Amino acid sequence: MTFTGTLRCRRLDALVADGTLPGYSVAVRNGADVLLAVAGTSEPDGAGRPVAADTAYRLASLSKPVAALLTAGLVADGVLVPEDPVGRWLPELDGLAVLRRPDGPLTDTEDQAVVMTVHHLLTMTSGLGIGTDATPLTRAMETAGVHPGPVGPTLTRAELLARFAALPLTFQPGAGWAYHSSTEVLGILLERAAGGLLPDLVAERVTGPLDAPSVSFDAPPPERRAPALFVEDGTWRPIEPDGPRPDALPTLAAGLWGAAPDVLRVLDELVRPATLPVEAVAAARRPALTDVQRESAADFLPPGYSYGWQVSVATEDDPQGPRAGAVGWSGGTGTLGVADPAADRTSVLLTNRGLDGPSGAVAFEAFLADVRDLDGPR
Repeated sequence: MTFTGTLRCRRLDALVADGTLPGYSVAVRNGADVLLAVAGTSEPDGAGRPVAADTAYRLASLSKPVAALLTAGLVADGVLVPEDPVGRWLPELDGLAVLRRPDGPLTDTEDQAVVMTVHHLLTMTSGLGIGTDATPLTRAMETAGVHPGPVGPTLTRAELLARFAALPLTFQPGAGWAYHSSTEVLGILLERAAGGLLPDLVAERVTGPLDAPSVSFDAPPPERRAPALFVEDGTWRPIEPDGPRPDALPTLAAGLWGAAPDVLRVLDELVRPATLPVEAVAAARRPALTDVQRESAADFLPPGYSYGWQVSVATEDDPQGPRAGAVGWSGGTGTLGVADPAADRTSVLLTNRGLDGPSGAVAFEAFLADVRDLDGPR
């Protein structure tokens, strides 16, 4: 994939000029054109290095679509099927207790009546995970060190599974939708099913074939790194004050780094499959939620969206740009990717301002509007 031009991002440029963003990297494939745009610096107030094409960012939850592609390849190769019980690969999670009410006390549980499957993990309907409200379970997850965050937890695989096994599920598998934790468990399941470690599987089956080496669990060197930041009381603060943790658990829920051109190559596989069978990618892009599950996911999925395998799926045209059938996801460190088959377009935004509130999310709106300009007047 060779860049053929530069994308004008006047709205994003304005956010850099007024200090809302330190900088950004954008990569877009629009039909036969492949466009790049970078601006600003790696640190606030013009400090750090100028952003370049190879500047790498923490992808946070934009790692999740990589889990979809890895799983799709393993399913295509017959390593596992979505209907496989999770207990086949992770007996530690067999027969967990289930809360009678998602916001209820941890002692008010019932037996698990539905077998959790790989499909449940792929679609975040397993009963593992969080909503947006603080509950006794989410507080217990924080205490146990398994609450979602922008980077992987500093736990071993065995510790992570043991801590999830000690907690009840939010609901019976398939009865709702809860965020993030299914992906962490899915990664360990894929390791056991494929007989390899997640960093090796991603490199061998996804980023290697797609020539996207910067999409990796390994932190890039400081001179190519835009440190993840958030704003607290008007002050910029690093998400990782002591730098990337080498002992963090590799997890596709949040663990990857990447530079925009390589992230584009990976996400474009969801529109123009280069290494995976078309039917495998179609399975990942298919809306998978029932009405009840969709209602449970309403705090994470706006109207007009469902969820497939680790990606949101537009079920109708979005006024902000993505057409029906577009898939993608965002990351809490300020990243966004959209793969839109109807437009024959894949778009990636990487920033290092975390989603600390409305001022953080405004970058997404600006990005989608800048990309929408490619369509001309509407």
